[in-house]
Parts: sequence; C-alpha cells; structure tokens
Amino acid sequence: DDVDESLKELLRYIENTTECNAEESKSSLIKMLNNKVSQVKQDKRLEVEYMTLLEIKEREFQKGIQLGKIEGKVEIAHNLLDVLDDETIALKTGLTIEEVRRIRDEN
Repeated sequence: DDVDESLKELLRYIENTTECNAEESKSSLIKMLNNKVSQVKQDKRLEVEYMTLLEIKEREFQKGIQLGKIEGKVEIAHNLLDVLDDETIALKTGLTIEEVRRIRDEN
C-alpha cells in the first residue's frame, strides 16, 4: 500500500487498456495516453507498418527454427561418424551424403 494512487491507476490502465478504464481514471496522464493509443489504433498506415514488422519477425523466427533443426542434424551426424557409414548417417539425419562427407572431412 506504499504505492502512489496515480501509479496504481497507470498500472491498471496498462493491464486493461480500454476506453472505460481511461474514462474512470482521474489521471490526466492516463486520459492523454488513451487518446494517443486511440489515434495510433485508427492510423491505417501504422497498422500496415505494424503488420509488416510482425511478418518480418515471424519469418526471422521460422528461419531460426530451421537453422536450429539443421544444427541439430549436423550434431547428430557428427556424433555418429565413428559408428556409421556416410549413407546411413545421411538416411537417418535427413542430410545429404555430401553434407555428411563434408562433416566427416571437417572432423
């Protein structure tokens, strides 16, 4: 209960950013923030930019997942070099025989 009431109102607004919550607030800061949030939500140009950024972020995320899968396959192949032939390693990891040979050459 040592927290200032205006800070509590701000935290409530951040948790639940609605017109109703802003209208009930006594804080001019929250009313101003809500006004800016409403302006941003209505700006179609910003909406397109936001969606574009989300798409870019999703593509980068998917690239990271794919890279992680490849790195995992390479690690498995590396661990199998001393017990299996290149063809079997390629078959079991999904790597090409050339990729397995390159891993063997680098080892």
